[in-house]
Amino acid sequence: MVNIIYRHYETGDEQGLADLFNISFQQNGAAFVRSTKNWIWRFVQSPGFEPEMCQVAVDTDNSLIIGAVYANPIENIPIGNKIYLVGDINDVSCHPNYTKRGIATKLMKMALDYMREKGCDFSFLSTGYEGFARKKLYKKYGFFDHDKEFQYVQFPNIFQLIKNLYGFAILIPAFFILSYLPRFLTRARVKNLPFFKDFTYEINHNCKHSEYMEAMNQLIPIYYEGFPKYDELKFKWARIKVPSNHQEPTYVIIKKAGIVVGGGVLTHQSLSALKFGIKMRIGIINELFLNKHVFKNKKNLFMGYKYLIDKLLKSATRRFLTLLIYQSTLADLDLNEAFRGMNFLKIKGQVIMIKELKENLKFPKLNKPLYFPTYTSLGFP
Repeated sequence: MVNIIYRHYETGDEQGLADLFNISFQQNGAAFVRSTKNWIWRFVQSPGFEPEMCQVAVDTDNSLIIGAVYANPIENIPIGNKIYLVGDINDVSCHPNYTKRGIATKLMKMALDYMREKGCDFSFLSTGYEGFARKKLYKKYGFFDHDKEFQYVQFPNIFQLIKNLYGFAILIPAFFILSYLPRFLTRARVKNLPFFKDFTYEINHNCKHSEYMEAMNQLIPIYYEGFPKYDELKFKWARIKVPSNHQEPTYVIIKKAGIVVGGGVLTHQSLSALKFGIKMRIGIINELFLNKHVFKNKKNLFMGYKYLIDKLLKSATRRFLTLLIYQSTLADLDLNEAFRGMNFLKIKGQVIMIKELKENLKFPKLNKPLYFPTYTSLGFP
């Protein structure tokens, strides 16, 4: 008989929670690695964090944290003409030696009860469409599918890929065609299109934070629902006061006639498959935006997105990243088309799920894609 207690986070849990994350998500073969320092930054140091946001299950006989569910962050987001209070469910994890004991079910109830106590209107999460958790846990608690996500993957630096995976050396010609050729062709096309004659770009690593934040806050809400604008506190947490150089941002800003018309930011994380001894530097595009009104037709808009994606690939090459990934919702049609045009591999991603937490409250019908941040979809700000 195992003695299990349920409680919220307490100081001193950090190492156990980081270990739980790593062992739980490594069951799938490969996962991002989370250090104790990274865990503290992601949760404890995030704006508005409360210990009650992190629900924990502990095997008291072995002093081992065996389960966790995070109701973090809780923030106001604009949808339509209203502001809703939304709580995100993150990093639902259970130690592989303690499955089928109802641990995740109990912790999920605690997390949702906490959100209701805080007055949340909705809860969001991202999970695998075919996964056990979606079918047996999230649907049980009333979450419904809102939109599917795709994961777009590209190889920005072939030599870094070969360094990590020697067996791929024989495929260098194929990777060149897949990754480098569309970039060269995009640059040639843009150079010969009159519309792009006054386009410029900047790649700024860990500097010019304010310029990027201002552009992001101005442009993303025009084309997406649910974007919580970044104030200085949130931006310092997400982009400036980061725990390591992995999280230092590289900003891409593109301008037409000196006016910002688009941008994006990437950071990188370590992806490990411990049982195979594989570790790679994975670039994550945390957000990507474009002022569509500047582009007078579909052709120019398509090339504008490709121009921006090319500069993000260039940034990833400079950071010696093995892979570059972006999570995109099915509803983001123009952007999805551009990623395919740049030969990104499209992989089945997650599904965005939503739960209504108040009686007689229905999630509104959206006319624009729902902005879904990487701190919910991938677990990184």
